[in-house]
Amino acid sequence: MDRIKCSIILVLVLVAITSVVTAAPPIVSGVEAQNSDQRIRPPQRRQPGLDLNQAVSIALTRNLRMSDARLAIVEEESKRRSAFSDFFPSLDLSYTAVADKYKQSSTVSGFAVAHDARRFYHPQANPINAYPYRIDPYRTFTLAATLTQPVYTGGKLLSNYKYYRLGVDYSELDYSVERQNLILEVYEAYYQMMKAEKLLEVANQSIVALESLRNQTLEFYKAGVVPKVDVLSTEGQLANARIQRTQSLTNIATYRADLNNLLRYPQDVPLQIVQDYEQRPNQYQPPQIFATAVTNRLEIRQANITVAQAMALVRAAEADLIPQVQLQVQGSRTNDDWNPFDPEAINDWKISGLVSWGFNMFRTRETVRENRALQGRAFVNREQEVENILKGVQQAYLDMKRAESNIADNRKAVIFRRENFRINQERYKEQVATYTEVLDAQRELSQAQGDYFTSLINFRINTAILERQMGVLR
Repeated sequence: MDRIKCSIILVLVLVAITSVVTAAPPIVSGVEAQNSDQRIRPPQRRQPGLDLNQAVSIALTRNLRMSDARLAIVEEESKRRSAFSDFFPSLDLSYTAVADKYKQSSTVSGFAVAHDARRFYHPQANPINAYPYRIDPYRTFTLAATLTQPVYTGGKLLSNYKYYRLGVDYSELDYSVERQNLILEVYEAYYQMMKAEKLLEVANQSIVALESLRNQTLEFYKAGVVPKVDVLSTEGQLANARIQRTQSLTNIATYRADLNNLLRYPQDVPLQIVQDYEQRPNQYQPPQIFATAVTNRLEIRQANITVAQAMALVRAAEADLIPQVQLQVQGSRTNDDWNPFDPEAINDWKISGLVSWGFNMFRTRETVRENRALQGRAFVNREQEVENILKGVQQAYLDMKRAESNIADNRKAVIFRRENFRINQERYKEQVATYTEVLDAQRELSQAQGDYFTSLINFRINTAILERQMGVLR
């Protein structure tokens, strides 16, 4: 029985020891413990960032430049309607009050019996019957309405209407052009802020690596293995890395301010963006990019409208060289009282045709020549605009291809520089490599990482610029 009890107690002790050993955490190094702690710890919840599409949508909705472009369309539309109203009759209303001293009844009666030695005397003149007016001409109140209809203007009204109608089309295209320019500015500010944030990460990584290297060098110096100059070199390199971090923080604040300005946010808004800098395939190749630019660039359409407007001005100026015909219909009601609607008042109407021909031929002919020169300049400017657009497309494409090529080269450079830094660091620990080699390897690694992220984001920026030059940025 005692043996059974001892066996049971021994089994229970072994089970307890096994459970304690199983529940105990494994003994790991400091780095492994930190990594395992990061894996076990739940990820911290970050504030949702603003992606590029949201930034563009907010800018197009809130930016005042788009409001100004919309108001410009309304302004040009009002000018077009004003020019269209010239085709219809115009109505003029007038109210006239006249008092004439020599048309008074007493004056007229006196004139009727007055002796005129140059003619003869009228003894039978009756002063009472010498004023045969129902409406006293001494004072007249006339309400008149004049209706004027242009009949023939030599095409001037039509040319003016065409000019302002083309102005509406131009302002609508200008709205789309301003929209594309705003989108490109949002792209650039967004990606520049993203690049500054990535360079800040590189600077922070460099500072962490240099601080670790500084601590290691300081231990070697205390042990008398390395001279003090190595410690000073580390401090100098660390100071440069901190300066780079400060510059990156300044760039982030600058581009965040630009983006807040485009979105019309207050400058102190801590705007956060989504880090989306992965490489995307290039889908643009010549000569399709040039054909796309010629087809889609709105500036070329605006140049065509400018040429058409110049032609309309020429025809409007030429219309002043020929006679113009108008038709007028006038109706009036006259009374010797201030109220022309009194039953005693009398009505009158007349229809008249007006033919006018200005003979200021020299000024008119010079105006025509001036407008023709303006038309020629508009044509030349259109051709120059097309050439500049094609040149801009070519330059944007070359910049994009250079950035795309730099991505692969900088990716390889990062791999090589990282491995080089690791090898030199291990060799320095073994006192095989010099401290200068480790610092150079660290500086080259940081430079390679910065160049890699710069090439990735520059590829995005140059692609957006190329799309803007092609007129397909929406």
